[in-house]
Amino acid sequence: MKKQSKLTKISFIGYLLILIGLLFVTVPLINRTANEISYNKRLEEFEKEQAQRPKEEIEEENKAAEKYNELVKNSDTSILDPFTTEDNQNRYNYFKNSNEVFAYLEIPKLGKNLPIYLDATLDHISRGVAQVEGTSIPIGGKGTRSVIAGHRDWWGDTMFLYVDELVEGDDVYVKRATETLHYKVSDKEVIGPYDWDRLDKRGDQDVLTLLTCSPFYPPRPDRLLVNCIRYEEPTEASGEEEKKEEKNETQAPVKRVQRASLLTKIGAGLGIILIILLLVRLFKRINYTRKNK
Repeated sequence: MKKQSKLTKISFIGYLLILIGLLFVTVPLINRTANEISYNKRLEEFEKEQAQRPKEEIEEENKAAEKYNELVKNSDTSILDPFTTEDNQNRYNYFKNSNEVFAYLEIPKLGKNLPIYLDATLDHISRGVAQVEGTSIPIGGKGTRSVIAGHRDWWGDTMFLYVDELVEGDDVYVKRATETLHYKVSDKEVIGPYDWDRLDKRGDQDVLTLLTCSPFYPPRPDRLLVNCIRYEEPTEASGEEEKKEEKNETQAPVKRVQRASLLTKIGAGLGIILIILLLVRLFKRINYTRKNK
């Protein structure tokens, strides 16, 4: 059995550096695991809150959003890159508080339920995803195009990390108040960080665009657009089988996402175990050193 040795200043510093390194890796993994577990719960709480809102309040909010969207349609509103603009500030005079969650973005294939904020400030896209100012607020409507920005990866959350897994026909939902807007992925494209003319509206189509950094691995100088078109539900008589088939295809997240989720949980568990073992070892050496001064 190895004899216990006294703790020196150098070895103590070594313990601290190892502990800091373990915490730096483990804490984000723990946060990601906690976020995955709480996704559905947070969405349920949001839906309950929305269901209790007065009808008049929702109507007032809809009118404010429609007014803003008309302004976007009829004017040349500039768009700022949400990932590089530090002085981006809220300018939503139509809303009492744009720092509250406006809606939820649900992507079944990726197992994601993300809060949507108005205006893609650095603060908002660190807490969820956000509508880019100068594009439509996501309430739907002909001739609208709402651009929702999200980090490709963020501390404690994968955000839009696997959004490139989406393909034509995949479902995307925007949930707010008592309404759920259903979109389907139509196409993807990669643009430069200042090619904002590619975000113009598409005629009378109701478009939802997911915006994130590209490529998958850093550095990520470009921007990935995942464009989704509003989907009109088929009638029950003609589309019952089609709806059942779509539901079965989209319920389970893709294997890449499932594998990453499993590795995250394993990593978090191993990190916690190593931290505990390190602390136990450190405290034993501290006690031994005190007894043998």
